[in-house]
Amino acid sequence: MKILICIPFERSAPKGNSVAARRLAAGFEQKRNAVAILDYPAVADAAAVAAVVREFRPDVALVMHAWRCAAALRAIKCADVPVVASLRGTDANEMLDDPATRDELAAALSASDAIVVFHERFKERLAAMDAQWGAKTLVIANGVELPRSNMDYRQRLAIPAPAFVFATVAGLREVKRPLWPVPLLAQLRERHPAVFWVHVGPPIEADLARQMQALVAQHPWIRHVDGVPHEEMDSFLRAADVAVAASRSEGMPHAVREAMLAERALLLSDIEGHRVEAEPEREALFFGNEAEFLQQATRLIETPALRERLGDAARRRVTADLQRHDEIAAYLVLFRSLVEREGTQRTSRTGPASNEAG
Repeated sequence: MKILICIPFERSAPKGNSVAARRLAAGFEQKRNAVAILDYPAVADAAAVAAVVREFRPDVALVMHAWRCAAALRAIKCADVPVVASLRGTDANEMLDDPATRDELAAALSASDAIVVFHERFKERLAAMDAQWGAKTLVIANGVELPRSNMDYRQRLAIPAPAFVFATVAGLREVKRPLWPVPLLAQLRERHPAVFWVHVGPPIEADLARQMQALVAQHPWIRHVDGVPHEEMDSFLRAADVAVAASRSEGMPHAVREAMLAERALLLSDIEGHRVEAEPEREALFFGNEAEFLQQATRLIETPALRERLGDAARRRVTADLQRHDEIAAYLVLFRSLVEREGTQRTSRTGPASNEAG
């Protein structure tokens, strides 16, 4: 089977869609399928997409982020290739409610042959909005890989040995609210001067990138790097005491799941995308406002046993999830069903092939 994967960013980018595309491509290829990844900027050019489809001749296409890749989805459908739209996060959480994006995203979902979401809550929401969307939606949990590594990131980032490190992995864009914890961590430092904050994430929105530069210049307890190689992410996460995610909206975030595999204590914003990942007080602590953040962060600083318990439970939960759900197999079963259906429909349109010699 030949599978085309469309992503809205460059395939090498340290972003969830790109990481997922690389992981899925490797899994599909391991099962002896041919895979091509169509990334930015070609994915936004309908003519470029059509050219790739003509050359590669895919049996099926997986389109990640149906709104950002809407042009690609339309071009692929014009070539009569079955399309699976994968809703990754903000497209499902926010864009279907935003008048600026709702109509184009709805059209993309209606045009797709199948929709994949990360959990039942997304499927229920789609079904409530459009029964046809719900009927063709399949739940496939997001996979995750975290290769073990042994790099000293505290030394690499010049973090003093006694520091208590909060770490955030997120692109510098508003939906991730990457800078939201900074003034609160500054307050914590008044009682706990060993607190440091380390951020990893590329400069996506210029204003936030400028603010980050200013914070690093102003505060010696802040570190920022644009990216960490995936094969070293385990070492980076284990250099922290607590992993913080303050996102306004998420689907099934890679960064949180990677932190769970690294056995880090989690401090998460109280949103649906985080609630499906961890249970409060069992695998993570949650905050809904500034006061709750300060309270929960203080607990984590002052209670090593709590950090250890949360981290251990988080690792065990993700490990168990990965053992129960075979992401690659689920996608391949879906793809084969669509390819078979397309073949049947094509035969019904053109009639059975003649057995006579030409």
